[in-house]
Amino acid sequence: MKKKNSVLRKIKKRVRRSTLFFLFLTLMANAFAWFIYSNKVSNQITTGVKSWKITFEQGGSDLTSNVTFEIDSIYPGMTPFQKSIEIHNAGEMVAYITYEIESIKILDEVYSKENYTQSELSDILNNNYPFKTSFTVDQDQIEIGDTGTFSVHLNWPYESGNDEQDTYWGKKSYSYKEQFPSEKQIVIVVKMTASQKKPQA
Repeated sequence: MKKKNSVLRKIKKRVRRSTLFFLFLTLMANAFAWFIYSNKVSNQITTGVKSWKITFEQGGSDLTSNVTFEIDSIYPGMTPFQKSIEIHNAGEMVAYITYEIESIKILDEVYSKENYTQSELSDILNNNYPFKTSFTVDQDQIEIGDTGTFSVHLNWPYESGNDEQDTYWGKKSYSYKEQFPSEKQIVIVVKMTASQKKPQA
């Protein structure tokens, strides 16, 4: 009986050691993979300012322009992205600026206004991912000869407050970059509208 207990104790010790060894090995592999990921992915965001010149003809209708914002790479701790379009009012009437999201592509997921409302598209950008995307218009009413700026911002802090989402989307972003190195990871198309009439609230 004593021999039996002694053998059982030895087996339990071996099992514990093996389990601990494999657990340690798994943790080391994950840490190493994240280190490789953090060091290999680079931020290739292209920033800059585009320009849109508005000139209303006599009795002309609304003027529209689709603006595409592209981001090469996304990952936790990335440099906050900002890209702007300057809107020059070269006409002889005040221009009122509005915008709506036409489509969003995030990695292999695509959303468009054909399937989602503007509220839903905005909600997707702000709540479905660990990174947050927002739009700003410095002035929605541009006087004759003045210039306004429309900007898109994306921020993914190193710790967004949700480690699980950070890890999941960080790995997915890295994997997407490996499979499609020339593809943009985020593409947002926004329809800008300049009108002579003040939009109703």
